[in-house]
Amino acid sequence: MSRDDSAVPNGRPTILVVDDLPENIHGLLEALKDDYSILVATDGPKAVELAQGPTPPDLVLLDVKMPGMDGYEVCRRLKSSPKTCNIPILFVTIVDASGEKIRGFSLGAADFITKPFDIDEVRARVKTHLELGRLRRVLEGRVERLNEYKHAADVSNIVARTDPAGVITYVNDAFVDTYGYSREELIGNSHRVIGDPSTPPGLIREMWSTILSGATWRGTYSNLSKSGEEVYVNNTIVPILNADGSIREFISTSVNVTYLIKQEELIRQQTTDALTGLPNRVKLMQDLGKASSRAMLGMINIDQFKAINDFYGLCNGDKVLLEIGDRLQKMAAGRALAYRIGGDLFALFSDNQGDAGGFESSIASIVNQLESVAVDCGDDKINIRVTAGICFGRDNTYTHAALALERARIERRDYLVYTDQMEIKSHYKDNIRWSQKIRNALNDGRIVPFFQPIVDNRSGKVCKHEALMRMIDEDGDVIAPTFLRAAKLSRQYAALTKAIFEQAVAVLAECAGEVTINLTVEDILDSNTVAFIDQKLAQPGIGPRVVLEITETEGIENYEEVRLFVDRMKGYGCKFAIDDFGSGYSNFVHLLRLKIDYLKIDGSIIMNIIDDPDSEAIAQVIVDAARRLGMRTVAEYVGSADIQIKAKQLGIDFSQGYYLGKPLPKPLSGGDAS
Repeated sequence: MSRDDSAVPNGRPTILVVDDLPENIHGLLEALKDDYSILVATDGPKAVELAQGPTPPDLVLLDVKMPGMDGYEVCRRLKSSPKTCNIPILFVTIVDASGEKIRGFSLGAADFITKPFDIDEVRARVKTHLELGRLRRVLEGRVERLNEYKHAADVSNIVARTDPAGVITYVNDAFVDTYGYSREELIGNSHRVIGDPSTPPGLIREMWSTILSGATWRGTYSNLSKSGEEVYVNNTIVPILNADGSIREFISTSVNVTYLIKQEELIRQQTTDALTGLPNRVKLMQDLGKASSRAMLGMINIDQFKAINDFYGLCNGDKVLLEIGDRLQKMAAGRALAYRIGGDLFALFSDNQGDAGGFESSIASIVNQLESVAVDCGDDKINIRVTAGICFGRDNTYTHAALALERARIERRDYLVYTDQMEIKSHYKDNIRWSQKIRNALNDGRIVPFFQPIVDNRSGKVCKHEALMRMIDEDGDVIAPTFLRAAKLSRQYAALTKAIFEQAVAVLAECAGEVTINLTVEDILDSNTVAFIDQKLAQPGIGPRVVLEITETEGIENYEEVRLFVDRMKGYGCKFAIDDFGSGYSNFVHLLRLKIDYLKIDGSIIMNIIDDPDSEAIAQVIVDAARRLGMRTVAEYVGSADIQIKAKQLGIDFSQGYYLGKPLPKPLSGGDAS
């Protein structure tokens, strides 16, 4: 879909929508067509052509993943052209990963919109960035005229004369107009009538000391008009001397620079972090743009800062940011400039200040000092951990430092220096690739359950099955759920849970016994997923044959919501199991509150109960405690006959593992496990 530039109505902002999928284009057109003129491109080259045409758009909505020239390359080309470099670019993407955002922002993107997008959010973001663009253009125009205004102020001097004691004897019209007092109110008074109480006393003493010595004084300070408004003046006071060298009078010639000061303050606010007062990301990017080949950048992140906010509160979180900003500024003084890039991310930048080895040593020392001294928040002291990424040189400095930081976090290192061998970008590409594979598999019905039998250790019979998630690849290969992290990052995890749940419930009509279905705490806290499960378990005969197995229980924060979910589902007759019990976070008290029916003993314990007395002892403790609490136990990862014999000797009620049966596309009909 396209149109001629001549069809753009006057007075309406123009938006260029770039996406290779017609349905996405249609959705954006429907959301924006009433308020904006729309240009459409279905590939990268066409987008560049339209943007650099006779009438550039006011804003670009740009898909990241496109065949051929992707969104990042389109962004890079537009930002490298003087004609299009100031056009706001909003990436529209299916990926919500911090690494992708860092890459986009480093190329000059203004914002990210995650698919599937919310229409109202799209409208709001578009409106906001169009307004920011307009304000930026206004500000740039004003800044360009600052010198013109200064010249105009120079020829419109505010003039006053005083006697040696500082009593006003004359004021010109500009003085009267500026301060709003009549001549009668001014003459005979001192300049205290317009004095600003906030003016430092030291400045006043310096001024009088200078002019009383017969020298000329120059300075900038603020006065107050009759209405109480601040008037900033650049003042020159010249003593007029008698023939004998005594002072006859003073002539004050000042220029009203209030507008300039306000503009400078506005510009400063645009490049200064409001909380810490440090230069912000905008200023850092400006400084990097002027950097030499000896530029050095260290990017420092406070690890798990969200947990600090959640545990200690936002107020204490702000205190941590303020303290870290202050420490960085002091520790780097004379060697580097400190910045707060945003959130929990800081930076130290140096240009022509020493060698790379010295800079790296400084970053290592700063990391150590930040971690060794707790932040004093009054009622408590907060210990922090930080991670840093370092880059040398002016080419892609910001991006490379961010990549080094990401790699350091992955490898759990204090810091890393960027090298060309870092392949962290491929990690992001893998996320995008898996996100697309998951989406395609969901659409094609290739997310399926495989059923692993669970054996009753008393009867030796298969009495239930666990529904395990698998992806059938396009070539027919079965893929284990190594893609769950990508599913969570791309917000497709809930769809996976629903797909498995629906198919697992459907097979109940074809087999005997119970079916165990895995749920994460994230599923339990998702209202849409809970409503879906509610609907399925409400069907006649389904609830009593379903066991909901809660996985990833480590660090559950909201037990009350989980307990309410358990109580609600037990109303349908279903049972609950806890996965991987005995490793990490295992708490019988919480299990009692949740009324759990089955404990699945962690596989790392079961696999070692033959050769490791500690593992055997732990398993026995779990079995005994569970029996006293009215719970039954399941041994996972039973991989041999010896392990199965030992599990039965320990009194474990059920067993599951490859020795007893591999996961299969269909549940077994029953019988002895072999």
